[in-house]
Amino acid sequence: MGNERPRYWFPLALLGFAQLAVVAFSLGGIRSGGWFAYAPAGERHSFGYVSLHGVEMSRETAAALDTSFDIAGRNDGWLFAVFAVYLGTVLFYTLRTKTMRWWKVAAIALGGLVAIALADLVGYWEFDLGGDTRSAILLTIGLVLLAWLDRSVLVLAVAAAFMLCAVVPARGQLALVLSSLVALAGAFAALLSRPKAAAEEA
Repeated sequence: MGNERPRYWFPLALLGFAQLAVVAFSLGGIRSGGWFAYAPAGERHSFGYVSLHGVEMSRETAAALDTSFDIAGRNDGWLFAVFAVYLGTVLFYTLRTKTMRWWKVAAIALGGLVAIALADLVGYWEFDLGGDTRSAILLTIGLVLLAWLDRSVLVLAVAAAFMLCAVVPARGQLALVLSSLVALAGAFAALLSRPKAAAEEA
């Protein structure tokens, strides 16, 4: 890498900011589980529709939409953050290496997305894990692979701390915030570290 700092600062920073964005959207916008209020029984209409401030919607439609934004117990957007972090990391490393053909990059990106989706489904169907837990495990596995790719003890330590903060002491948005701080701390530590060439010269 010459005089450049470790490449893994970018995926760590991307992970931290992506999770903070999930928290911001879930707090500032409409959250799953609270999309539709239950109207009093007297407000039900003859065709099974409920009027809510001028918007009419069947209970079946409301339930379907609510379920679509609550992916098997997952905090809104966390799985999309996993996808975004993976694609961003692939793109960043591709731009840094400048040696891979576009079709190889596309194959790696698409194959990784499929693998993430399948691993998430296996965690749900086979192990009955909650959505937040599955996302945390997927991200931890990604951090471990990143540590292996860059031969970095720092990233491995970040992966361990990330898993602890995301699963053990907290749930939901607090877990997202704590694990985001861990990822950002790792990114800042990488940025503040001395470049390899400078360290070797010293």
